[in-house]
Amino acid sequence: SGGVDSSLIAVLAGLPCVAVGLPGSHDLERAAYVAEKLGLSLHTVELTPAMISAALHAVVPVIPDKNPVDASIATTLYCVAAWAAEHGYTRILAGQGADELFGGYARYLVSTDLAGDLEKDFRGLAAQSARDQAVGGLHGTSFSLPYLDIRVVRAAQALPPAGMVAGGVRKRDLRRVAEREMPPDIARYEKKAMQYGSGVWKVIRNLAREN
Repeated sequence: SGGVDSSLIAVLAGLPCVAVGLPGSHDLERAAYVAEKLGLSLHTVELTPAMISAALHAVVPVIPDKNPVDASIATTLYCVAAWAAEHGYTRILAGQGADELFGGYARYLVSTDLAGDLEKDFRGLAAQSARDQAVGGLHGTSFSLPYLDIRVVRAAQALPPAGMVAGGVRKRDLRRVAEREMPPDIARYEKKAMQYGSGVWKVIRNLAREN
């Protein structure tokens, strides 16, 4: 989607990339910009409200926690997994876990107990993984999460939380690492979550008004 989490994985892996979103959405435009700068092979999937509606109906029965946020994330990932399966891929590298490990959420900027919040959110990753793998399984695919490799987790948890979020900057340590692999404007770029940047959330909100 052009954020630092997925961009770092993409440039290190050097594999074909896919971005999904409504035509003209932030994520499609940003992904195209980053892919060009980093010399990555990018495939884009332009979603329609009908595609998003069909994906939503497919994921709601299988995700463990049926709330609007999880449903919107699952819908976005469903479209990624559908493209992967259609093109013969069974494993998808994704950036989940970086926010919880390296301090990526906006609420961390005003946290009074950053270490505690990071620990709590990290414990919630198991539920997120169950959601994502359930969605991937609908297409015979699975999501591989490099940030949740035990070596990365241990390295992240050894870092002082106070250094991860400071001066209004989130994921400072991760961005420093990313700057070794990509231009600073990409490593330092802050973007919205996938369901917002892709436009999926807006469509689901409109569907909810209708039904």
